[in-house]
Amino acid sequence: MNLQVNRRYRTAKKIQAVAVELAVRDGLANVTTEAIARQAEISTRTFFNYYPYKEAALMGPPPDYPAEASEAFVNGKGRLIDDLAALIEAHLARFLDERDMIGHLLALSETDPKLEALRNSAMLSRRAQMRGLLHRRMPGSDPRLVEILAAAIIAATNAATKDWVSGERSDFIAAAHENLSLIMTAAELLGRAGDQGDSSLR
Repeated sequence: MNLQVNRRYRTAKKIQAVAVELAVRDGLANVTTEAIARQAEISTRTFFNYYPYKEAALMGPPPDYPAEASEAFVNGKGRLIDDLAALIEAHLARFLDERDMIGHLLALSETDPKLEALRNSAMLSRRAQMRGLLHRRMPGSDPRLVEILAAAIIAATNAATKDWVSGERSDFIAAAHENLSLIMTAAELLGRAGDQGDSSLR
C-alpha cells in the first residue's frame, strides 16, 4: 500500500470511527453528514469524496482481502484449508483493534434497514472476491463447488465475528480458524443417517 493510498485509507477509517461514535451517542437518525465531517475535522466536500452518504461512512472502506495475502493463497502449494487459514488470518488481523466499533456497527444494522442492506451487500462482495480467488487457485473446478465453498467460508468468518464482538470468543483469529475447520465436519454430516450426530457439535 503506497503512501497516498495508505493516507486515504486512514482518513476513511477515521471518518468511519466518528460516524459510528455519533450514531451510538445520538442515534443514527439524528446524525448528519455535516456533523460527521465536523467531528472528523474535514470539510463536507471532503466527506463526499470518501462516502456518498452517512450509512456508507458507518460501513467504512470495503474490507477487501489483502492483496499480498490473496496472491500467496492463489499460488499456495499446501493444503487448501491451511493456505485459506493464512489468508483469513491476514485479513482479520487488520481489525483486531476495532472490536467495539464492529460490535456497535452490528447492533446498529439490526435496527436500520439501509445499514443492514449495506452490510449484506458487503458480505456478498466478499463472497464474490473469495469465489474469484478460489477459481484462480483451482482453475477448472466445478463452479458450483466453488460457489458453495465460498459461501461456507464467508459464513464461517461471519460467525466468528459475531462470537468475538459478543464476548463469547476472546480470540478472533482462533475462532475463525476453528469455524473454517468445521466446514469439513459439516460436510460429513450430509452422509449420515438421521439418528446419527456429532458429539463435538453439541
